[in-house]
Amino acid sequence: MKKILILAALISCIIYGCKKKEKVSQAGVYRLDKQMASGGGKDTVYKRTQMKIYTDKYFMWAGMAPDSSVGFGTGAYNLDTGNTILERNIYSSGYLDSSKSFNLKVTRKDSGYTQVIPDLVVLNGVKWSLTENYSRITGSDTSVLDGLWKLDKVFWVKGKDTTRSNETQFKIFWGGHFMFVHRYPLTQGGTSTFKNGFGYGTFSFKRDTLTEEEEWSSHTALVGHKFSIKITMQSKDLYSQVIDDPKAGEQTTEIYRRVQ
Repeated sequence: MKKILILAALISCIIYGCKKKEKVSQAGVYRLDKQMASGGGKDTVYKRTQMKIYTDKYFMWAGMAPDSSVGFGTGAYNLDTGNTILERNIYSSGYLDSSKSFNLKVTRKDSGYTQVIPDLVVLNGVKWSLTENYSRITGSDTSVLDGLWKLDKVFWVKGKDTTRSNETQFKIFWGGHFMFVHRYPLTQGGTSTFKNGFGYGTFSFKRDTLTEEEEWSSHTALVGHKFSIKITMQSKDLYSQVIDDPKAGEQTTEIYRRVQ
């Protein structure tokens, strides 16, 4: 009887075709082409420069409006076998570390994808959705750094003075690209405020040296620069880096811990 059932299954495959279940992946690097908010019968297109990186488990995006205001978000995501992604906030410019989730409806194509958040927000009784079109950026080799990291400690040393910063920073590596987002204190005229910032570019990691080329950032002084950074991998989930600035007489030490 068992042999008959196996034979029947084989014949069915020959006649109707056996379809192999495709593995869906969102991992990659993407550039925003168009962003549009829709609500109350109106569509509004926003001019915004934005990048987004997905690893196998995490995501990060950073964007800047024409007025130079910065928005960013990073978190974990779940991808079903269809066209739905559930993104869960770990830290963002809008919600900080509060719990917030978004259901994205995704349509894929070879050149990129479109994501729609049907229930973005309700304002004055009007429900708004957000549609974003992204183009895929070609990636490169994998690295032991691939994944999402959180800044654990940072120290600035200038002369005999050592200062520890209380900024919040996350950094993501994937397919030869990196991005960092942070919220950092800024004191002007005796008043302290917090600002949002980010940086994006390409990287390579060989032996103990991380080479980063900054392609785009909210910090204009970084754009177009190439950095060679000595890395110490204390474990697969912890690394430290030291950056020397001889002109300023400063040395910065950053310690990153992998987000699990």
